[in-house]
Formats: sequence, structure tokens, C-alpha cells
Amino acid sequence: MSDTAISQQDQVGQPGLRERKKRLLQEAIEQAALKLFLQRGYEQTSIQDIAETVMISPRTFFRYFPSKEEVLLGPTRTVMRAGLEHLRTLPKAQPEDEAARTALRSAVLHIAHLYQQQRYSFLLRYQIARQVPSVAAFYLYALLEAETAFCHLLQERVGGACEYSQLRLLVATHVAILRVALEQWLDGGAQGDLQALLLNYLEALH
Repeated sequence: MSDTAISQQDQVGQPGLRERKKRLLQEAIEQAALKLFLQRGYEQTSIQDIAETVMISPRTFFRYFPSKEEVLLGPTRTVMRAGLEHLRTLPKAQPEDEAARTALRSAVLHIAHLYQQQRYSFLLRYQIARQVPSVAAFYLYALLEAETAFCHLLQERVGGACEYSQLRLLVATHVAILRVALEQWLDGGAQGDLQALLLNYLEALH
């Protein structure tokens, strides 16, 4: 292989290597932050503390996380976005009057599945967040953001079949049930089948 070909191959591989290094550093920052939150307390841990533990500057920390809250709540927002994407890709096979409820149920069950896949990560964050009222408020706000996004997306799916106020109530009910199921599951050490627990609560709506 010529030197030019080798050089071109290296250039092609570099972005992948850079991305892997970025992911590794992000994971290192995340793990260091969570460990410090547990050891010292969330409010007693500064971004400077986290940066020093990973041997980076606070400026580098902000390249990966906009705040301490994002270290805790970022995965929650990611899972909620995944639920929205799941909803967006569902086929519109049901009659319009049933489409919103069926699609929303599928989306929250998908979210529960993702939580269960990452049970230990979410359990650790829950144990930290429940001790800090300010973080709990951010968590509730993240759920409120998800509610609004679900409402808009469902309105696009069903058109005028449902009034927006009805969609808001439907979404708020499903998100509340999801929250209650998650809290019960996490309070129990993230043991058992979260999807089955959530499904039982959803069935109680009928």
C-alpha cells in the first residue's frame, strides 16, 4: 500500500477515533461526577471538583455537559426523546379516535423498556436526585417538557380527531402513570419488570 493510501486511510479513521475518545472522556466525567455526588453530596460538589478528578479544566467539562444537572438528568431527557422518536415512527393503523391512546401507550412502554435496559444507571441517579429538592424540580420540568412535545406530536398524528385539551389530559395522565411506576420500581431497587408494572397501571385507566 502506498504512503498516500495509508495517509488517506488514517484520515478516514480519525473521526471515528476522535468520537471514541470523546465518548470515553464523557463517560469518565459522568462517572466521576456521580461518584462525587454520592460521596460529598450533590450540592457540595462543584464543577471544579469534578474537573480536577478527571484532570481536565472546567472549560472542558462544559464542552460535554452544560451543567451539573445535565449529568443527572441528561439520560432522562435522552430516553424521553427516544420515546418521542418511537411515537413518530409508529404506523397509523388504528382509527383516529383510538390512534392517540394506542400510540402513546406504545411510547411510554418503550420508555420503560429503555429504563429497564439502563436500570443501574437510573437507580444511581434516582438515589442522588431524591435527596436534592432542586434536582427533583429539574426532573419534573424534564417530564413537563416531554408532555408538551408528546402533545404536539400526537396532534400532528390525529389531526382534528381530538381537541388539544383532550390530548393534554391524555398525555398528562400517561406521563403521571409512567412517573409513579418509575418511582415505585426505583424505590424497590429497580427490581422486577417495569413494563409489566406500567402496563398494570395503564390497564387501570379503562
